[in-house]
Amino acid sequence: MTEIYGLDELNRRVLQTGSCAACGACVAGCPYLTAFKGKTVMLDRCTVEHGRCFAYCPMTFFDAEAASQFVFGQSSDSSEIGHVTGVVASRSKDLDLAVAGQAGGTVSTLMEMAIEQGLIDSAVLTTIPPGEEYPHGTVATTVQEIVSCVGSRYVGAHSLAGLREALDRGFERIGVVGLPCQVRSVRKMALYDLKNEHLKERIALVVGLFCNWAFSSRDFVSFLSDRFGLTEVKKFHIPPPPANTLEIETAAGIESISLEDVRPLIQAACWKCPDMTSEYADVSVGMYEGREGWNTLITRTEVGRGLVERAISSGKLEIDVFPDTNLEHLKIASANKKKRVT
Repeated sequence: MTEIYGLDELNRRVLQTGSCAACGACVAGCPYLTAFKGKTVMLDRCTVEHGRCFAYCPMTFFDAEAASQFVFGQSSDSSEIGHVTGVVASRSKDLDLAVAGQAGGTVSTLMEMAIEQGLIDSAVLTTIPPGEEYPHGTVATTVQEIVSCVGSRYVGAHSLAGLREALDRGFERIGVVGLPCQVRSVRKMALYDLKNEHLKERIALVVGLFCNWAFSSRDFVSFLSDRFGLTEVKKFHIPPPPANTLEIETAAGIESISLEDVRPLIQAACWKCPDMTSEYADVSVGMYEGREGWNTLITRTEVGRGLVERAISSGKLEIDVFPDTNLEHLKIASANKKKRVT
């Protein structure tokens, strides 16, 4: 196993180099770290030699072979999108949810299904309540709470602080929705489990999101505030290529901004991440290029496949064939992300 160090080494390797992904894995479990205005801040030094902060951080190390054996029971798959049992197009049959959510509302539908059928007893999601500036992790235990978290944030939001809350509250079957960096962190938690919290059993479902990059929360909030006023912003959307724009829905309508104008706001950690499709999730969900209102849905594990099948058979989720040409485009995009960090 890779050597595990403490907070001083995490600070040297990750925080001081600007490599923090703001995943949130460390901030709720350590009294010396906190999230402040979208950044991970070190409050004081810590003498723990082998810390959870270092072990669970996705930017310190990642043993792909160990993680693959742990999640899939197979050797690591170095192909473009990792272990796959199926790829389909999907969308929620609740059209209101599909419209309110990102693209087809597949993630919200799967999490609703998991809660309703008792597959999980809590869901770790990302939210930004009215009146707050920065999105953050939250624990949802009802369908209504899940629905209140619909939509993508496009930022590092310390969402895994919500997982720490769920664990501390004693939940035993936790579902997590996260970006690729957060999915890696969650798998490291269960794999190493330094405090013997039975994380392998308690983290029951991991739904991963596609992500090519995410904005620095602090920089993006500042940008939105200066340009629109935060209270006016309702939703974000990045259309598929060749659009190269960020669409921001406000009370006054939708404004398109060139991605080139906002690229400087991207987290530095994102340029070091090789994973676009959350390869270590049970099921991964992203945009369907060229088909508005639909998602791309990848099943990877038996847990993920079983959840999707239940959602389909219960009439909550609609699926369709995912064309080979779209799959090839997805593989190319994923391979390009891997290349930029090798």
